[in-house]
Amino acid sequence: MQNWFGSSGICINENNELLMVLQGRPEEKKTWSFPTGGKENNETFEECCVREIEEEKGYIVEVIKEIKVKRGIYEGLNISFEAHYFLVKIIGEREKYKTLIT
Repeated sequence: MQNWFGSSGICINENNELLMVLQGRPEEKKTWSFPTGGKENNETFEECCVREIEEEKGYIVEVIKEIKVKRGIYEGLNISFEAHYFLVKIIGEREKYKTLIT
């Protein structure tokens, strides 16, 4: 059985809006989700969360607290998973995204 470990960031701004990403391969139906991704090398779950949000949305965030850990098995795919969900706060933007937005 393969094991997958990852993190997800939940960010709510001052207008009570959620930070979401539209996910799915070109041939798949797209779905909205929190920024999520798998751990790389020896990074912590917190570091994974921060990296994924920066990669997917261009925001620099800080972790406020861990909200939930979800574990399970996708039997049909023979994969077990462990996903850590964190409440995060945006503290900046990657420089490349600032120039695209303004």
